[in-house]
Amino acid sequence: MMKRIVVGMGLAALAAAQPQPGAEGRQQLTMHFRDPSMPRKLVVEGGTGSLTIRGYQGQDAIIEYTGREISGANGRGRGRRNEPPAGMHRIGESRGLDITEEDNTVRVNSQGIFGGTARDMVIQVPAQTSVNVKTMFGGSMTIENISGDIEAENFNGQVTITNASGSVVAHSMNGKILVSLDRVAPDKSMSFSTFNGDIDVTLPADTKARFKMRTDFGDIFTDFDVKMEANAAPVVEESKDKNGKTRRRVRVDGTQSGTINGGGPEMQFTTFNGRILIHKK
Repeated sequence: MMKRIVVGMGLAALAAAQPQPGAEGRQQLTMHFRDPSMPRKLVVEGGTGSLTIRGYQGQDAIIEYTGREISGANGRGRGRRNEPPAGMHRIGESRGLDITEEDNTVRVNSQGIFGGTARDMVIQVPAQTSVNVKTMFGGSMTIENISGDIEAENFNGQVTITNASGSVVAHSMNGKILVSLDRVAPDKSMSFSTFNGDIDVTLPADTKARFKMRTDFGDIFTDFDVKMEANAAPVVEESKDKNGKTRRRVRVDGTQSGTINGGGPEMQFTTFNGRILIHKK
């Protein structure tokens, strides 16, 4: 059986817990994981504000959210932000939030894109929880104190992951990737990528891995002793145009590869416009 909390216009239906008002309009909801003895997972989708996911020593998922106006909003997205009519003031607007639990997975869907408002969220889950997060038009994303596997995608904003002890896949289209790992899963690959921004990753000194690193407009730095591998051979391609003339193309892949501490699972570091920094903890 699936448990569900639906919040919109200040109402909750089929709620496992009613929203609890907090300071400065903060609301709090609690969703129970079905079986605390089994692996847990948190999935978060959507959102137009900052998002923090924090591991703690409890057993439930605790979701806190606060609505706020975006300074300088220009009305982009669904629900254009209009100035109040003369003599009137704004008292609120619909901000949908859908929370479900099924098979020990809690899903948080922050519905809608609001031109003039954002919802900042803080979600606490047991530290041993896997996390899968995807936001399209959010602000900064922070994940901390999680020992499960992490998949984090922030379309427009920085991704910060600290005190993590599992595998990580982190991606941003327009933002920095900042990751610090306390422990690395010995048998899982990882990936850190952004189109526009630096990638800054800190790994335990005894990490065994094979690095694949590429930046089109930037440099690569590390304090690990990396045993570099030979670059891939150029790829030669031939094709014929409509007149039968041969066209030859040579492509050189700029990816740099190497191993640390004898090698291990693959870690990919990719940015188009930014530096790659790999630190030894």
